[in-house]
Amino acid sequence: MKNYSQDIMEYAAMHPYFGLQDLYAHLDGKADISRQTISWYLTKLTESGQLRRIGHGKYAKADKQQFAIVPTEEQQSQNEMLKQHWPFAHFCIYDGSAITPLQHLLAANNITYIETEREATSAVFNHLRDEGRTAYLRPTRELIYNYIDLSKPAIFVKPLITESPVQESDGVLVPTLEKLLVDLQKDADFFYLQEAEGVNIFRNALSLYAINESRLLRYASRRGIRKEIEAIVKSINSND
Repeated sequence: MKNYSQDIMEYAAMHPYFGLQDLYAHLDGKADISRQTISWYLTKLTESGQLRRIGHGKYAKADKQQFAIVPTEEQQSQNEMLKQHWPFAHFCIYDGSAITPLQHLLAANNITYIETEREATSAVFNHLRDEGRTAYLRPTRELIYNYIDLSKPAIFVKPLITESPVQESDGVLVPTLEKLLVDLQKDADFFYLQEAEGVNIFRNALSLYAINESRLLRYASRRGIRKEIEAIVKSINSND
C-alpha cells in the first residue's frame, strides 16, 4: 500500500489551510484512495506534529508561526491605570505597529488602540483627554482622512465587541490574529487597509501564521461579514 504522507504534505505546503474534501478533490483521479484513508493519514500526520488541526475538519502545516502581539511598557501602564478607574471593565490594547508584519504596502501607524465595553468608551475617552492625551472616540474614515496623521502617536478608543477573540500578553488583553483580520476588514478606521490591500494582508497572514478558521468565521459572523471573509479566503486558496 502506497504511503500518501508525502503527497498530503506537499499539498499542505501549497495551501494555507485545507479540509478533507479539499484534499480528496486534489487526490481524486491521481490515486485510488478513499476519504476514510485520507482521514486516517490526516490523523497520523497531526499526531506526529507535521500538521496542525486549526478548526473543525481543517488542517495546516505545523511549521507556521504563531502570531503574537507584545504590549509596550506604556500600554501596560495604560492598562493598569484604566483598571484602577474601571476595575470591572475589559480593555483590549495594542499598537498599530502590530499590523506591519501583515502588510503588503507599508503604511506607518503609531496609533494605540484601546477597546472596551461600549458603555465605557465615552468615559475612557474623556479621561484620556483630561490627562492631556491625543485621543479620538470611534474616529470615522472622513475624520482620519482629513485630520489625523496615523504616523503620529494618538489613541483611538473603540467598542470591544462581545465575545471578541482576545488573549492575554504580559497582563494585557490583546487581539488574536483572527480578531485583527476581521477588524481590519470591518472597521472604518482601517479603511486604508481594505479592498486590494486587505486581500494581500489576508494572503500574508495565511501564508505566515497558523489561523484558527472556526474562530475567524465565528467572529466574522458576530461582525456581520462572514460571507465576505469566506469569499476572501476562498479566492486566495483557489489562486495559490
